[in-house]
Amino acid sequence: MSRTTTSRRPRVQRLALAGIGGAVLLVGIASPAAAADVVISLEPAEVGLIAVPVENFPDMDPMADPMSDPMAVDPVPVDAEFGDTLTVELPDVLDASGAVVELIVDVDGDGAPDGTYSSAPSGTELPLTVDPVDGDTVEVVLPAGTGTATAALSLEPVVTTLGAGFTFIDPVEYVLTLGDTALDEVTLEPVLLAASAVLCADPAACTVTAGSTVTVDLTDGSLLRELGITDLSGVQVAAQAVDADGLPVGEPVLLTAEVAGSTATVAIPADQPAGTYALAVVQETPTGYVSVVAAELTVTEPVAAPAPAPAEPTEEVEETTVNAGLRSNTGVEAVPTGSTGTVAAVAGAGLLAAAGVGGVAVARSRRRPAAESGTCAD
Repeated sequence: MSRTTTSRRPRVQRLALAGIGGAVLLVGIASPAAAADVVISLEPAEVGLIAVPVENFPDMDPMADPMSDPMAVDPVPVDAEFGDTLTVELPDVLDASGAVVELIVDVDGDGAPDGTYSSAPSGTELPLTVDPVDGDTVEVVLPAGTGTATAALSLEPVVTTLGAGFTFIDPVEYVLTLGDTALDEVTLEPVLLAASAVLCADPAACTVTAGSTVTVDLTDGSLLRELGITDLSGVQVAAQAVDADGLPVGEPVLLTAEVAGSTATVAIPADQPAGTYALAVVQETPTGYVSVVAAELTVTEPVAAPAPAPAEPTEEVEETTVNAGLRSNTGVEAVPTGSTGTVAAVAGAGLLAAAGVGGVAVARSRRRPAAESGTCAD
């Protein structure tokens, strides 16, 4: 049987919009005046790091719900052999040299542990042989056994070698199926998801009129640059409507981004409904990490064009008789030169009705405590 590990890149692409649930923090938004165009600085104060066990989620479809937890569905266990060596290769900005590795085994499938193995056993735990090859690679010698069993593998604490502002969210976890069938050694390679949020100190700075543009700016001092991001090449941007509880409403709207170096500009469709949105800015880094930044955005409807002045009343012309006795009298209604008539008045009313009037929804949600601060530019 071939190695369990498959190509990382397709899984990274499936992760594209998966981490927004961990990044979004929408707070109460007033009803500020809308701006024609908005600039949002990608300057999160904190970035939360998650090691996503992509081998456990091969069919993940984050676009079905970009605000969901990428690990909210049932995992697909990775097959491994009793007594074999399993390798976990972490992203190179993580350090597991001080981590305790634990393996909980369920032999009879009742969901209760039948044995717990640990690299630092205490009490009833059984010893687990672990070889930390280096800070980001750990080799685990699986216990001997027969038949099949489900097992949960975890490593913690894991720390990051990135600077201040980055926090790794423990643990690294995998679900395994252990068996006595001969298999090739398994290597697990979780993908690093960097989740952060940008909030608005001034709601007016993040309020845009439908039909206008939003520009996101990777500033020189942004923490995201420490992930190896030097510009916004390949960035994806989506807008997800949220309700008063901060939960997604309807499908996300993918927006076409025009990238110019460290900035990317998207146009908010003119028919975008008014409301509160989470604007997701997603990018794969040169090293294969995935950065997801969620920014709060309020969309208001365009100001309706004023209706034109009503047409001048028409003047009646006195009837005259022409060739009496030979032709019937003909009534003639004269229209003053330059009158706009009823067509222009109806068109103006139609534009006013089409523009409509709508309110701005207020969202207030705290979905996760990690990585939730930052500001929007004025």
